[in-house]
Amino acid sequence: MMGDLKKRASFARVVNYVNNPKKARLIDSKDVRLDDNATIARSMQGQADDKPGRKLKNPVYHISLDFAHEDAPKLTDDLMVEIAREYMQRMGIVNTQYIVSRHTDREHQHLHIVANRVDNDGNAISTGNDRVRNVKICKALTREYGLHFSKGKMNVKRDRLRGKDKVKYQIYDAIKAALPCCNCWSDLCDRLAKQGIRVNFKYDRHNGKILGVSFTKGEISFSGSRIDRSMSFYKLDRLFESRIAEDMEWHPRVPDNGFDGRTQPTMQGMATDSHASGTFIGQPSSAGTEADGNGGNPAESGLNIVQVTIGALMELYVQPHQAKVSSGGGGGGNESGWGDNDNEKNKYKPRRRGR
Repeated sequence: MMGDLKKRASFARVVNYVNNPKKARLIDSKDVRLDDNATIARSMQGQADDKPGRKLKNPVYHISLDFAHEDAPKLTDDLMVEIAREYMQRMGIVNTQYIVSRHTDREHQHLHIVANRVDNDGNAISTGNDRVRNVKICKALTREYGLHFSKGKMNVKRDRLRGKDKVKYQIYDAIKAALPCCNCWSDLCDRLAKQGIRVNFKYDRHNGKILGVSFTKGEISFSGSRIDRSMSFYKLDRLFESRIAEDMEWHPRVPDNGFDGRTQPTMQGMATDSHASGTFIGQPSSAGTEADGNGGNPAESGLNIVQVTIGALMELYVQPHQAKVSSGGGGGGNESGWGDNDNEKNKYKPRRRGR
């Protein structure tokens, strides 16, 4: 069993998706009026709006629990309800409104939970570390109920996918196939560009750091970690050993060339390279998926955050890689990358002030 947990802003939109009569049936609920989807959404939204003090930006918990194909024969509605309730109890989603719908549109069995993050007493349900807790609880319930662990994305039947799910797996398959042939980020960008997939990095102009990576096909974008945890920026960057291109490694610095975080540079005059991703820099789209390196949404820092492609990144961010050299004797090797002139090396050392 695997769980996917999200926080959303609109009860109406989530309820309409989760409780679509063409592909789902309601199997459990608590403290909501069940006349129709609109009534369910209104009753949940009303409780969220009645919260004293500051309102929650995303008051909706949308959770899907997916079960392995081997578990289908034993998954009765009663067992699914029991598992859903136990999951919510352990996650601390208690004393609040919820609905549970069982979906029948996929070969693998799964259910959806819509819960109100504002409980019946007007208190916000804690979301602290909820993604980590979600994984641990799903693993524990899988063992306790004698269920099977998912065999991963490779067993998902691609011909049954539609819409964003289909694009997500197309990107996943393309990255998976490309990685064995890639030694650096530019290799990956080149190979994906040939399949119509663009790569953007989320870049903080203020401190010169990269916060995440996203992949776009057509008009649909996903952060790396949403495609797969192994494809987050930090996992891929570790795999590439921070190489942006052959013989070039990441070297975080606050960029210059007129790009100081206060003014937006133009691409005219910036060096272009042979990579198919080209050069681009601009503010992240509020409608698109944010690039994300660790599975969460990095904190925005106003206009300091921009998206750049590999070409712009090489211009702004990269320094030549210098191999370390050792003489092999007595600790006298020159491993710092400096020349033999000690004065050249010492001038970069901080000087102590005399007392």
